[in-house]
Amino acid sequence: MLNHSFRWMKRRVKKFFLSFLSKKKAQKYVAPIIEAASNKGFVENYSDKADSLHLDLKKLYEEDLQDNFLKIMKKLSPKFRGNKSSLAIDFQEEGFYGKTNGFYIVGTSYKGKSYPKAFRFITISKLTGKKEERVPLFAIPWHIGQDVVESVEILISAVKPWINKIDVVQFDRGFHNKQLVKFLEDNKIPYLIHARKHKGYLADLVNYTEDFCKKLHNFEVKMNKTKFFTKTKIYVCKNIEKKNWIFFSSLNFKDKWSVRNKYRNRWQIETNYSVHNSARIMSRSTDYMIRYFYYLIDTLLQVLWRIILSRIPFRTVLHTLVIGVKAMLKKKPHFAGT
Repeated sequence: MLNHSFRWMKRRVKKFFLSFLSKKKAQKYVAPIIEAASNKGFVENYSDKADSLHLDLKKLYEEDLQDNFLKIMKKLSPKFRGNKSSLAIDFQEEGFYGKTNGFYIVGTSYKGKSYPKAFRFITISKLTGKKEERVPLFAIPWHIGQDVVESVEILISAVKPWINKIDVVQFDRGFHNKQLVKFLEDNKIPYLIHARKHKGYLADLVNYTEDFCKKLHNFEVKMNKTKFFTKTKIYVCKNIEKKNWIFFSSLNFKDKWSVRNKYRNRWQIETNYSVHNSARIMSRSTDYMIRYFYYLIDTLLQVLWRIILSRIPFRTVLHTLVIGVKAMLKKKPHFAGT
């Protein structure tokens, strides 16, 4: 049974490679890429074919890579569909230390990072409601001047056929955006957005609230030199874990704990990014398509792991894919790769 699970997982990865590479090339590339992921290493260190792979990837169009990935995910979707799905949209970045400039190499948005620049990806994940568990679904690369609302629309449209019904889409403070609220309201997409603390109206609302406040808020949105009006519910939740929280939402909540408990599921994403980073495929390439390809492979590996082998640590699963189940079971308990 265990051997079957690992063979099934490896076949799915190979199938993705075969969607845009010849059978001969796919067989050469799969093993070193999984080995690089299991060791959080550079592909260039695990294969003398990295340069050839990168040349092949540079010939691809972003849309073709996405289409092939989405076809694989569509076939896997019955295994994670469920009746209602809570989704989270977020940014993730991979540090970049080089001096190269480009539209896809942007400044880091996080304080205290050792790298001044990064490749960024806007991601969508399914939140399971279980501790430290989520299913990453899709991501698109982020570039200078990219529109947040259009990106959110692409992500939601991509995953919507895979799920029966959206319970809520959750966003952190980086998505506090009037145009985004209008898009979600217009398309009747349930949402919960953690708002930034601002001066003016929101600051006054926090100051005047003793414990919990629910308020219907009408506001103006300017788009293409035209004024539109939309509305949202504002929730002020004070003194939760010694902090004051503000949320925009289409949902109805009776008290601050209901809001907190709903948003709490989104915090899974932070824990699971540490899972992603613990087994991330590294590359020295400055080409965004190559970085994007490795990011999608990381995502696919996580999805397959969550579906069939999530009781085994992620890096252990990856290492087993490289050396085989029999060899892995002979390893000593203190094996560093686990």
